[in-house]
Amino acid sequence: MATRSGFDQVRENLRLQQVYNVFVRYGMEMLFNRGILGSIRRSMQQWIYHPDRPIERLSTAVLMRLMLQDLGPTYVKMGQIVSSRAEVLPPDWEVEFTKLQSDVPPFPYEDVQEIIQGELKESPEELFAAFDKEPFAAASTAQVHRATLYEGQKVVVKVQRPGIRNQVKSDIGIMLNGSAVLERRAEWARDVDLVGVLQEFGQNIIAELDYTGEAYNARRISRNMAEIPGVHIPEIYPHYTTSRVLTMEFIKGVKVTNNEAIDAAGLDRQALAEATIRSLTKQLLIDGFFHADPHPGNVLVGLDTGLVYYLDLGMVGQLDFNQRINLIQLLMVVKDRDTQGLAQVMMSLSQPFREVDERGYYRNFDRKVGRYLDPDSEAGFSKAVNAALDLLTEHGMRLDSELTLALKALIQLEAITRSLLPDASVVEMAERNVRELAIEEITPERVTDAIKKEATKTGRELLQRVPSLQEATLRWLNMYERGRFVVEVDTSDLTREIRKTRPLARQAIVAIMIVGMIIGSAIAAGIVTYFGIEESFLTRLTLIGYAFSMVVAIVALTILIWRLLRNSDD
Repeated sequence: MATRSGFDQVRENLRLQQVYNVFVRYGMEMLFNRGILGSIRRSMQQWIYHPDRPIERLSTAVLMRLMLQDLGPTYVKMGQIVSSRAEVLPPDWEVEFTKLQSDVPPFPYEDVQEIIQGELKESPEELFAAFDKEPFAAASTAQVHRATLYEGQKVVVKVQRPGIRNQVKSDIGIMLNGSAVLERRAEWARDVDLVGVLQEFGQNIIAELDYTGEAYNARRISRNMAEIPGVHIPEIYPHYTTSRVLTMEFIKGVKVTNNEAIDAAGLDRQALAEATIRSLTKQLLIDGFFHADPHPGNVLVGLDTGLVYYLDLGMVGQLDFNQRINLIQLLMVVKDRDTQGLAQVMMSLSQPFREVDERGYYRNFDRKVGRYLDPDSEAGFSKAVNAALDLLTEHGMRLDSELTLALKALIQLEAITRSLLPDASVVEMAERNVRELAIEEITPERVTDAIKKEATKTGRELLQRVPSLQEATLRWLNMYERGRFVVEVDTSDLTREIRKTRPLARQAIVAIMIVGMIIGSAIAAGIVTYFGIEESFLTRLTLIGYAFSMVVAIVALTILIWRLLRNSDD
């Protein structure tokens, strides 16, 4: 996070007072809401206010949810993150925290008008053929209104809550100050790098408040999903989108976990599960650019269309090639129920933040995680991975943030799949899809495009390294102005020796290149074998490359040996 100014600190102090007041109010509510005190309190309220119906006792889970909503969007977002780990919550808490995904009070229409006028330079009534004053939905950082463009398209307009940026920055500042104090006093806070975690959390929330980023994410994922049947990303309308206003295609649907509505519409759950798994598998393991928060509120099913829709693309993750390969390995070892293999993969993906006892780690891993990978166990991917993540932290290791987001997305994917198909194995379905997708991705055209891109990249780097004539001339003139120095060196003998070694150097370079070609061909052949690719352009290419490399290697080795023998005779 950037350095906070004095004004920011004043704003944080005022916000801290608000947060303190909310904590005290709800803390007192929770304290006096139970037992004899709670009964007496409700009786007094009944006697004084004479409500139409008896005052019910609110559970602690309900009060906690209401408190988070009163505290504001930053805390609501934290509650949403906790709700995505449903397995760690009691059932009543899970129900209440799930409401944080959509059950948030709206803000007045006057504020909506002011924000749209300021961002798009016209009022909602001027910009749109129709604009609903009542919000269609309200979330922690924005609310959504239905509208109609003059061209006839049905859209939704997402408008950011007023003052949200300053409030989020103040909340993050308060959290950072508190976490810094905790790190000085508590070892567990230092172990989990609490300040770093909250800094990353704050950066992600602030980034989500720029809707131009969400618009880009939606367009990019839409292009990547174009060839996946049964999946659709809502269209973005850039002329009606700014950093605080986002206009996109209206989607009518239900949560992907609403089995009752899905069954009533006569939709095939198997097809919906396949489409969801295939799309997220491609995002995670093929493209490396993925929806980082695919909870059921962000994944809808169109009852009329039968399509799976991804909404709210403000939070995305990115994985490089090596990270994707490691994730595939993780899926493989979980599929094979290989406890030691999973322990090795998780450790290879992690970074230590204190000294690690590897023997203790492997011993505890087998004891605590092995139960979830037992052949007779019905535990799914999420329980095994969550247990492994807890064990990593316990032994002083943590995953990269992008990998953590990827695993969270896989865990949410399993929750969706288990809802649609209770007996399905998301690991087996994802593994099968990644094989099929990898085969589809490796085509002659894409191989050629990849080669062209690498050649262009190499060419640009070479041009950047070549100094311009002007730069070289000016550098020579500067040296000349400092004084002329003439140095004569007799290099005739040295030149002769260099000439002798030059052919050997060339042969050595050729040999290194040939070794690389052989290794590359072998790796390609291994990939072909692993993914089960039948006779195709790729299989022929790998075999031809391998054979050509071997022939050239034999010729080069013969020449190199002859050169060495000739030089030894000299």
